[in-house]
Amino acid sequence: MKVMLPVKDDKFGKNEIAEGFHNIDFVCIYDENLKTTNWLPVNEISETVGRLTFEMNQMGINSIITMNITPMVLAMFKRNGIHVYKAQSLDVLTNTKLFQANQLKTFSTEESRETFSSCSSSSCSSCGSTCKN
Repeated sequence: MKVMLPVKDDKFGKNEIAEGFHNIDFVCIYDENLKTTNWLPVNEISETVGRLTFEMNQMGINSIITMNITPMVLAMFKRNGIHVYKAQSLDVLTNTKLFQANQLKTFSTEESRETFSSCSSSSCSSCGSTCKN
């Protein structure tokens, strides 16, 4: 089983989970069977968002660990059989250990809506994204 985590970059921030999937360039792929981690540019997994879940399935990635996720993206992952877990810290290693111990909770639709509604507010500061409301 492989798990994908959005990360800040592939150098200095490679062990720090990004706030979500919005505008990320790199992911960490943790292979639970081999106990290995690999950092990849997102565009090496898929050039387009529309094929992301297909390509993830082809690579054997069936789970995601993230801090935040929009309801639409959560629904897309769930529809394609990809489990989405809520990260407990910004540390990649901590979250992979919690995942191995089956101690991460799946991201609920309600939690996703709460994240999305706070991000859509006029005082957006919940995720650190550079998006414009």
